[in-house]
Amino acid sequence: MKNPLPLTALLLASSLLALGQDELKAELEETLFELTEQLEERKFTLQELEAEFEGAEAEEDEFHLKMLEAEVDGIANSIERSTESLGRLRGIIDSKDLDAEQRESAFAWALERHHRMVGLLELESESHRLEVELELHQQDDDEDAADRLETRLDRLNARIEKTKAIHSQWEEVAVARKAQQYEKAERLGQTLWIRERDLEVSVQLEHRKLEIEETRRNVDQLRREADMLGEILSVSREMHQRAQDRAAEWTKLKARMKEAQGEQKEELMEQYHLSEEKFHLHNEISSLRRELVFVSSEGDEGEAEELEAIIGDLELEIREIDQQLEK
Repeated sequence: MKNPLPLTALLLASSLLALGQDELKAELEETLFELTEQLEERKFTLQELEAEFEGAEAEEDEFHLKMLEAEVDGIANSIERSTESLGRLRGIIDSKDLDAEQRESAFAWALERHHRMVGLLELESESHRLEVELELHQQDDDEDAADRLETRLDRLNARIEKTKAIHSQWEEVAVARKAQQYEKAERLGQTLWIRERDLEVSVQLEHRKLEIEETRRNVDQLRREADMLGEILSVSREMHQRAQDRAAEWTKLKARMKEAQGEQKEELMEQYHLSEEKFHLHNEISSLRRELVFVSSEGDEGEAEELEAIIGDLELEIREIDQQLEK
């Protein structure tokens, strides 16, 4: 009688192999499910943005509409490309031509390619949004904002080109692996991994540098605003002091009018009216001075000159009143 053990061992090995295939497929299915959920979230985000875009069309806010449109385009492109990529991952899981090791290796490689693609799409989408925003600021002649955006865009596009170059070389790794040149593939893969880390570190440093520059600009802006508010506060204090002086003057005048008779009383009333007119002219000048602070900060020289001319005319009227009061 022949020994049945070899057949039993073969059946056991076959069962274990089938079990291993099932476990591997379950793991790959779970990974694909998570990626599909992420894709569905992006689709939901796209629907929300499209609804917001339709609602914003009635507002006629070109800046908001253009920025929304750019964001919608970026997400729509990402969804389309991601759907194709996940389809390839599905094909690897369902393939009948791959054993467990081949399936796991092919899936892992396709998954890495998928993540690289998604990362690059995000960068390209951001670049497109910056281009749109830059164009809008250029149309509005906002040179400061345009210069800052142009700097950011140039740096981002340089990063995109470096990223594309690295991705291209990862495909060379895939070719080497397919040709069973494993040492070459490993060597090139390690080199690319280091290049990716170098790029990541340089991007982080650049980001912090830009953050510092932006914060410094904000600090400078806050200082300018603080100076403006200081000037406005000074004018407001002058107006308050003038109101106090006016109240004290009226108290004295009222007491004098109680004792005055006839022509003297009329003179005091005339004096009061002139003083009141002078008071209002001073307040009008103060209001114009506050307005002048804002106009000057915006660099509108033409309007600033007009305001200064009006202030000059009002000061002339005050001098004429002073001459009448001295008589």
